Amino acid sequence: MQTRNHKILLALLYLTILGEVTSIILWTVNPSLPSGNMVRFTLAVDYTIAVLNAIIMVALNLISLFLIRKRNKWGPLFLIAISIGNRIASHPIFIGGTHLIFTIWSAALVIFSYLDYNRIISKKE
Repeated sequence: MQTRNHKILLALLYLTILGEVTSIILWTVNPSLPSGNMVRFTLAVDYTIAVLNAIIMVALNLISLFLIRKRNKWGPLFLIAISIGNRIASHPIFIGGTHLIFTIWSAALVIFSYLDYNRIISKKE
């Protein structure tokens, strides 16, 4: 039986993967904005590095999704580790305060992963 926290974690993880894939598409297409200065629509300093980061994170998030769905105790811990690592690695990639939005999202992932991990280990005791 899935708990409410587990369902929220899965929903957050699905949305995270969807967001990463969307960002890959957005940064790959990278349209020009009609400002006259050929400004590119991107929140990243270098969108090629951002695309590489997103591709890596999609793969890692899919692994954590698989582990969490299988109720493996390492799944939530893996998600916590990659979320924190991604925030540290991607901080220099984003322009201005944009990174704060992603940091808040990662904090939600970490909190619900921790709650899910506690549920898993308490069942095994």
